[in-house]
Amino acid sequence: MSLRRRLAHTLAAAALLAPAASAQQDTTARLNFIFVLTPKPGMAKQLEDGFKKHIAWHSQQRDQRAIAVSTVAVGDGVGQYRVVYRNLRWEDQDRAAPTAAADIADVNVNLAPYLESTVSLVSVRRDDLSRIPATEPARAMSWVTYVYVKPGKATEYANYLARLKEAHDGANSSYRYFVLQVIIGGNTPAFAIVRPGDKWTDFPPPQNRAVLVRAYGEYEADRLLNVMDDVVRRTASFVSMQRPDLSYTPASR
Repeated sequence: MSLRRRLAHTLAAAALLAPAASAQQDTTARLNFIFVLTPKPGMAKQLEDGFKKHIAWHSQQRDQRAIAVSTVAVGDGVGQYRVVYRNLRWEDQDRAAPTAAADIADVNVNLAPYLESTVSLVSVRRDDLSRIPATEPARAMSWVTYVYVKPGKATEYANYLARLKEAHDGANSSYRYFVLQVIIGGNTPAFAIVRPGDKWTDFPPPQNRAVLVRAYGEYEADRLLNVMDDVVRRTASFVSMQRPDLSYTPASR
């Protein structure tokens, strides 16, 4: 299979992943299908023009899934495009499956010629660990930190996040974020901590230790923070800017 065809199939996989995984996943989960696109050198403009055509194709199909596109401005992966199908259920993907072949064909024409590489992930939104509701509108930018956890340590890290949320909630702090847990693709186990904002001053330091000490005392705060050393393999972070000109919102929303 040619590189172009592999890229096209990867980009259209959002309509094909559901049947294979749905038996093992909670159908009420809020799923995020994420595609990380790296343009060929000097071809960002052509990729954007092609994506506008591809979005027009989704509009013509009356696709009910919203598509949010952002560009990485600073940090790991600068210059990449991140395409996110947000807050879906497996049933939404099943409904889109009949158009998968046509989706692949359109990607092959309008996007694949300008792509160096594509990575695809499926994440579940962990509302139980988040301080921002899924219903909150998207903001102009996002500070995203991916935390790659050691094998077998995902539950331990999730427990740390639950205690951290409890402490920030109790302090009514300004540190607001939502959590995604990667379940398909990527270097799992992994979590993403997403902090939306409209300007750089919307990202104050989180002051995690001070908040944990206030909630639990110094000994327990330090024990919780040591969890990071025990369970985390590495982290990666970036700030992305929303691109409404490349995004799609169904007419019914």
